[in-house]
Amino acid sequence: MIKRDDYLMIIEEIRNTDKKSIDEFIGKILEPLILENENFIEILYKDIYYLINDIDKKGENDLLIKNGSLVIENGGIKLTGYQSRLHNLSIWLHMEISKKIIEKNPLTFIESMQNFENNFLKKPNYTPEYKTKLDKIKSSLKKERKLNLGEKENFWNKIFDIDNLELKPNIAGIGVNFNEIINKFRK
Repeated sequence: MIKRDDYLMIIEEIRNTDKKSIDEFIGKILEPLILENENFIEILYKDIYYLINDIDKKGENDLLIKNGSLVIENGGIKLTGYQSRLHNLSIWLHMEISKKIIEKNPLTFIESMQNFENNFLKKPNYTPEYKTKLDKIKSSLKKERKLNLGEKENFWNKIFDIDNLELKPNIAGIGVNFNEIINKFRK
């Protein structure tokens, strides 16, 4: 039986392995876990959905259309914006959940899918500890996206970042970490 923190390890592994293709990762790691754990796909999809939700700007990760035709790249449909490996894995997870729902009752597919999305996927009922771990991964995904797209932070975001504050043993207990500010402008 897979434990809750094992999902985080799987997410980190898919993010950090460049050696394995996603198909290889699915075949060797995810499919055996699906056979052992009945709700594995749903839980992993919920975690990945939470991580990639609200990372993209409006209009990103839509189908790329040029001259009225879909753009195909490397044998697949190309999307706009930046796609991490988690974006690609979420497409496979969505297909697997769709297959599962169709196998149960194809006549109620739309209602079942809407029920799954509204009552399970979009309701993050995580423990505070687990949510903190997911938020840490989510912030690193945002930084990865900015680096890969070449986006730069504006001046005021660098100045008013909470990392610039540090606890000090003085009257107010809060000070400014000038080293952190200087390091941000060196990047």
